[in-house]
Amino acid sequence: MSDGLIEQGDIAIRLMRDEPDDYRLMAQWLTDPRVLEFYEGRDNPFPLERVIAKYSPRALGAEQVVPCILLYQARPIGYMQYYRLDESDAREYGLESADSLYGIDLFIGEPDCWNRGVGSRAVSAFLTYLFHGLHATQVVLDPEAWNTRAIRCYEKCGFQKIKYLPAHELHEGIVRDAWLMAINGASWHDQTRNPL
Repeated sequence: MSDGLIEQGDIAIRLMRDEPDDYRLMAQWLTDPRVLEFYEGRDNPFPLERVIAKYSPRALGAEQVVPCILLYQARPIGYMQYYRLDESDAREYGLESADSLYGIDLFIGEPDCWNRGVGSRAVSAFLTYLFHGLHATQVVLDPEAWNTRAIRCYEKCGFQKIKYLPAHELHEGIVRDAWLMAINGASWHDQTRNPL
């Protein structure tokens, strides 16, 4: 894959393309109430026109957010994105430094792939790319506190809860709390040398 970031076993992550097929996939996932319950909210669907408006600037490289498509056994099953955080982001989160600090977001858009370990393998592959390919020193994410399945997945990959974020995000009409979770490069390298 010329636009592939990483392949790890049956997991692959490639850049999102400015092509109708990728936008249709995103619209399919982001109009599915089962997916929206955990990402964006069931009251906030993204039909095709809205997907194109939001994601085409990212796919074209006009924004700092780098959009990616997650594949499992060569089948597109979800979305991942990463972005560099700056000093103001680091201060907002109470982190010491923004030196090579990255944030990530993701969802699996195919519910038949949920609860099968695919998410943790995908996050692990993504971390391999960020730490080895981009030389990140720390990666953070901020799942909503009620989303225990996502939090378990991230913990399995080595993320730790570092700060509780009250009233962090509006989701389905409710301002919800979240956890700031982080993993640093040294912990990641130790974990990959000594897997559980």
